[in-house]
Formats: sequence, C-alpha cells, structure tokens
Amino acid sequence: MIRHSSNTSESWKKLPWKKFRKNLFRLQRRIYKAVQVGDYRKAKSLQKLILKSTSARMLAVRQVSQLNAGKKTPGIDRVAKLTFAQRFDLAEELLRHSRNWYHQGLREIPIPKKDGKVRILKVPTMADRTWQCLVKYALEPADEATFHERSYGFRPGRSTHDAQKILFLNLNSRVNGKEKRVIELDIEKCFDRISHSAIMDRLIATRSIKQGIFRCLKAGVNPEFPEQGTPQGGVGVLRST
Repeated sequence: MIRHSSNTSESWKKLPWKKFRKNLFRLQRRIYKAVQVGDYRKAKSLQKLILKSTSARMLAVRQVSQLNAGKKTPGIDRVAKLTFAQRFDLAEELLRHSRNWYHQGLREIPIPKKDGKVRILKVPTMADRTWQCLVKYALEPADEATFHERSYGFRPGRSTHDAQKILFLNLNSRVNGKEKRVIELDIEKCFDRISHSAIMDRLIATRSIKQGIFRCLKAGVNPEFPEQGTPQGGVGVLRST
C-alpha cells in the first residue's frame, strides 16, 4: 500500500518515477523473453505481477491524468481532473480491482470528417482509461515478441520515419527499386468491423485481463454489429493487440 501524507501534492511529486519506469521495464523485458521462447505460462504470471506492481499502477495513473493528450476529456462520469489525493486513491483501486475490472459506459463525442461524415469518438472514464493503460503495460511486451519485424503501426518506439527509412532502403536505384512496387491498402472501417472473437483469440494474456478487455469491447459496442468493433477514444490497449 502507498502511504502518503496530508501534503499529497508534494508526496506525488517526490515519487521515484525513474525507478518506477526501470521496475516496469524489467518486468516487461521478462515477459518479452518468455513469449519469445514460447513460455506463455511464465509470461502470464509476469503479467499478473504488473497488474499488482506499485510502479506500473502509479505510472498508469500519471500517464492518464497528466501526460496523455486527452487527459482533460471527461467520460460519462464527467470527471476531467484528478486531485493528488484522488490519484493515490485510484492507484489503490487498481490494486483491489484490476483483476476483476468492470468498465462503465462510454461517452460518445461526434467528430466531423473531411468527407462530411461523422466519426464517433467513444471516451471511457478516467478510471477505465487508467486500467486500460495498466493492461497495456502487460500486453505490449507479449505483442512485441510476436509482431512482424516490419510492422510499425501502434507500436512503442516506432514511427512513420522508421517506415520511410525501410521504403527508401528497399526502393532506391542501388537495390533495383525501379523494378519494385508499393501497394497502399485501406481497410474500410477497420476498427468498426474488427471481430471481437478474433481479438480475444490472439491475446496472450491472463484470464482476468481477457475478461476485462471483453467487457471493454462490449461497453462500446455498436447495436447493429454486437460482435464487432473496438471503441476509439481509450489509450490504445485494444489496438496494440
């Protein structure tokens, strides 16, 4: 349990954030190595440690309440800002309920598109986003061990520039680039139509994490397609799968 004084502002600022990041990375690296050699049982055991880890929980709270671009966007509970005391309380709530997390509903925000259509952004509550962030810490190293080497979308430490570099190295004239082709594909309504069962089948995760993600999927479901679609507005945990 995290103990903090009445001066919660100072207590929060004095937390050893650098040490927290090192502790989390150490666990994530062990998950990555376990999945690489096919030891899924060990990987899932380490994922449980991340859910209980003080370092991971505090970093998740900090990421959602302070660092994310959408930190001021409220969910259906209209909570857009956490006091320092509430941040500590949320970290304790994650410790108690992270393995049996129930998602609240999603706040729907219409976003106009250039073609005149409207995209619906579905925003979870801050508590739900924090749980998603915590689970993302546990899922990402397992995903990284199985993703294709040349996959760049929604992956930590990778960017458009990495993809551009690979294209340049493979398409320049010195490697017969003029004989090669670039194929651009756009999967229409990809996130709106992705199968829930396909997501669940591919997850390398504990039963409790899968249960929480399934509840998250159903919280943002489109009534017309109850078995499809992922909510767009969280921290990206479902995209990382």
